[in-house]
Amino acid sequence: MKRYTEQILKSQDIIKFSLLSVLLLISACSLQTGGLGSSAGKESVEERKAGQLFVQGDYSEAALLYQRLAQQISVRQNILRLKAAQAFLKIPLDDQAKINLDLISVKNLTGEQLNHLNLMYAQLDLNSGNIEQALDYLMRISVSALSHSEKTTYYEMTAFAYALSGEIVKSVRERIALDLYQHSGQKKESNNRAILELLSLMSEQTLQRQRTQPQTSTVYSGWLALEQVRRNFPSGEQQQQALNEWADQYPRHPAQPLIASGYFLVSGIKLGNVRDIALFLPGSGPYGLHANALKAGFMAAYERQAVAGVQPNIHFYDTQQSSISVLYDRAVADGVQLVIGPLNKKYIQELAGSRELIVPVMALNYVEGLAKTNLYQFALSPIDEVRQAVSQARFSGHENAIILVPATANGERVSQYFQNAWEAVNGNIIQVQMFDSAARDFSFPVRQMLNINESEYRSQRLQKVIGTAGYESRRRQDVDVIFLAASNQKARLINPQFYHNRAGSVTVYGLSQVYKGQADKNQDIDLEGINFCTIPWLFDEAFQGELSMSALQDLQVQFPNGYLSLVAFGIDAYAVIAHLNDLGSISYKGATGDLLLNENNRIERHLVCAEFKDGAAVLVEMAEESMEEPAATMPNSL
Repeated sequence: MKRYTEQILKSQDIIKFSLLSVLLLISACSLQTGGLGSSAGKESVEERKAGQLFVQGDYSEAALLYQRLAQQISVRQNILRLKAAQAFLKIPLDDQAKINLDLISVKNLTGEQLNHLNLMYAQLDLNSGNIEQALDYLMRISVSALSHSEKTTYYEMTAFAYALSGEIVKSVRERIALDLYQHSGQKKESNNRAILELLSLMSEQTLQRQRTQPQTSTVYSGWLALEQVRRNFPSGEQQQQALNEWADQYPRHPAQPLIASGYFLVSGIKLGNVRDIALFLPGSGPYGLHANALKAGFMAAYERQAVAGVQPNIHFYDTQQSSISVLYDRAVADGVQLVIGPLNKKYIQELAGSRELIVPVMALNYVEGLAKTNLYQFALSPIDEVRQAVSQARFSGHENAIILVPATANGERVSQYFQNAWEAVNGNIIQVQMFDSAARDFSFPVRQMLNINESEYRSQRLQKVIGTAGYESRRRQDVDVIFLAASNQKARLINPQFYHNRAGSVTVYGLSQVYKGQADKNQDIDLEGINFCTIPWLFDEAFQGELSMSALQDLQVQFPNGYLSLVAFGIDAYAVIAHLNDLGSISYKGATGDLLLNENNRIERHLVCAEFKDGAAVLVEMAEESMEEPAATMPNSL
């Protein structure tokens, strides 16, 4: 676990936290190899079989077998219940683990068995958010009697519990103790990062009080001094000088490798050089297929674009399984340095509103008006498409526009995008026309917006008054561009209505949804003349290389055409990571567009534009566009 803010410590979401990084609990070498059985009879053949299942990772079968064996009265009944509980915790099925623990006769346990019992009860209380009760169980444990691996687990749990209860000093001291029992360099570094992040939560008063008190540990004193350096010199040459002086004073301190790795650069993390990345996506539900397409692109980029031959570790988290706050805390505990996701805007708002983001987050959607330190937002937003379509229309000399959108909340929002963007370039909005998105016949809304119905009504009245026949109805003449928000299926029905009602000469601009990325001349002939701006990845001449659409034919066949843009989105979600630090001034040419970070930490996309000609989408000349966003709320698509 990394830095815990006061807001995190008080968050109600934390009561649901399932600390998977400490789920190891009692190691297999103690319970599962019969270490507790020497004083309570020999293992049966079935118990050894259950132990093998556990070691192989088949925790469900192991748990059920242990539980069945524990139902028989024997001298090993308590041991079997302990083992069953441990296996259930591994699944994890906390309720079943607790049932087995509650059946144990405490008075008959040895000291070693009692330690295991208290460790597991502490685990259950941590998982359910009963922090005080968890600490009570942990304080009952005889630490000196624990094995090396059990001490690792013990100190991880106590450090975590103290952090959640707001006792930062105690949490830091437990992590310092934990360092003595970790042999992996990566785990040591993760633990040391957590110490620094905990120290950053200390109030200035507490830090100064700790520094002035006599300390028996030079390691602890060194950590306090390092935190003081960070606060006094947040960046620049003075920071480097102060760090050098600190390094001379504490030559063998465990924080030395962190300084050498450049931890203090760019707020403690250089985004282009992260080693552990969390990917927050739903594994099922209404957006499961969307997530699968995005993940496919992400992994394609991961496998083909290792930076300098070194790939980060990817940790996957299912946003359908836990609350987003719990997942974020779990990722922090797992040592990730960057979170990619979530996909759902509701989750983005919840995450940003519930805590300080101590580990940076690149959300895969956009919530208008939301800005927060360490929050980046990257989305296939219609804002980018609208802005560029408007630039194209003005570039072509158009001035008077009609907006045609579905009569839905999303349609109204997109309409507002177009209105704001068009008026910002001194264009005139003649009319906003809605249509029923469930309809099959769109003649009425098209005729209505073109004033065809009114023209016919005048014609009929004129015939009655003067008896003249043969008068043809006429469309309005004050419009030279139509902005259309419709899917490719609806656009194929709507666009011919423009020709049938004498508006074939009026330029039409749609959104990217009018083209799914696969040519279909027989059907797309009905889209003739429609202009749109979309992602470069859909055109081989615009995006080439080993991650191009043609190079990833194997991925294309896995998803419907409507999901291809999400594959490209996944490609950029990974590829752009290495460029985040520089993206504010240097654009990145990605699969979803030329990407640039604006002042609100939203990644804007500069797209390619095309027009349907003879049933095929053909790239057209690009206009110079303004990067100002229309002031409106993003459609609630996810």
